[in-house]
Amino acid sequence: MKQADLYVRARSLTGYLPLLAQLGGDGSALLARHGLTPEQIDDDAVTLPLSVFAELIGEAAKTLGKPDFGLLLAARQDHTMLGPIAQVVQHAGNVGVALDRLSRYMPYHSPGLTLNIDRDGELAIVRMDHDLEMQDETRRHLTELVFGVALTILRLLSRSSGADWRLEFQHDSPLPPARYRRLLGCRVALRQACDQLLLPAALLQVSVDSSNPALQEAAERSVRRLMQRYPLDLGRQVSGVVERNLPSGNCTLPVIAAQMHMPQHMLQRRLKALGLHFENIVDQLRRARAEQLLAQTHIPLTEVAFLLGYNDPSSLTRACRRWFGKAPQVLRHKLGHAGGESGVTR
Repeated sequence: MKQADLYVRARSLTGYLPLLAQLGGDGSALLARHGLTPEQIDDDAVTLPLSVFAELIGEAAKTLGKPDFGLLLAARQDHTMLGPIAQVVQHAGNVGVALDRLSRYMPYHSPGLTLNIDRDGELAIVRMDHDLEMQDETRRHLTELVFGVALTILRLLSRSSGADWRLEFQHDSPLPPARYRRLLGCRVALRQACDQLLLPAALLQVSVDSSNPALQEAAERSVRRLMQRYPLDLGRQVSGVVERNLPSGNCTLPVIAAQMHMPQHMLQRRLKALGLHFENIVDQLRRARAEQLLAQTHIPLTEVAFLLGYNDPSSLTRACRRWFGKAPQVLRHKLGHAGGESGVTR
């Protein structure tokens, strides 16, 4: 995939403007330089090129003379920024399953970010990497931001302080070890073979508490923001909530109605009054998402099926034959790569 084709959700810049303001910078000016507005950062639907995202982090660090900018931004990105991710992991049986779902969910959040989990004896190894060519300092800030957010998510899921975890970075850094320890809350080693987080493998078996208030708040916040964006369009509201739930594999009318705080029969009746049917909304959304995902040839078909809420590729094959009269492999060859345009998208 071309570098310009890689996008990330604008919500990944959560906390960017307040942090810049606190440090004496002009975040709006930096955004405007790349054709962005503050309102777009707060919109779950907006995406921007990964290269622009990285430049915004690097430029802020350089302008402010803050070698720890990536870490400072990570510290501002708490559970409230998880949004749809909370709905994907909230009902995972344990931390290991949650991480597996996150790794498969990454193409939705950022096609250029890969997440892998391995075991080595009593250790679990979490590796993340952005498929993007960057200068050294920009790469360092982005890498530290990504792992900082990962630490927050893992602590939330495992209910562990993570004080005995170990982060290993390939890069060198002007920051002293004590600064890393204070901002990340775990041991950090520099100039290592790869970027990875080492933690006890036993943590993967820790049950995820679906009633965790922080997870519930993040999931509800995502739905609430969506409904506020389309206050008079129930069809758009339902479609948006469905899209956020597809990768969870639990995208049913009762689930969607509960997330919208509406009795199931009432939602069904209101949709019918508008000439809409829940099953058709789900099917049309899956079809549109299938075209988008199949065009991204780096995403395996098994992951495309997962992101559409199917349990196996055979379900995707049957759906594609019904929608397009073609198998997904044939359709993927026809669609080819996406256009490679840079800029903000919805």
